[in-house]
Amino acid sequence: MTKEDPAVSDPLQATPPSPGSGSVVDRTVLDRTILRPSPDVQGTSMEGETVLLNLSTGRYYTLNQVGSVIWEHCTGHSTISDIHTVLCDRFEVASERALDDLVALVNQLVQDGLLQQERR
Repeated sequence: MTKEDPAVSDPLQATPPSPGSGSVVDRTVLDRTILRPSPDVQGTSMEGETVLLNLSTGRYYTLNQVGSVIWEHCTGHSTISDIHTVLCDRFEVASERALDDLVALVNQLVQDGLLQQERR
């Protein structure tokens, strides 16, 4: 598998995280936390980016290449730990950095109503 250009910073290019927004992902159960798109979200990928539409709010979001890889693994089958492994394998990035960026994006997507999480 070839490494792709690391573009881990700022995977969600729509709205910046709101100041003081709290974490919704419990880092102690990453191996048991499953992610899936919210029912009101439609997405499409093209040229390495993903565009999401939250049907309940009418807001559009754009995910860069790394955000798109994360999104494609949010199918209700992969844990956050599984997705972290994919990022580390696919991109030349430090494990801690990949995890921090993954958790930050997941927190933002959950807070914006684009993702739902559940525990195994």
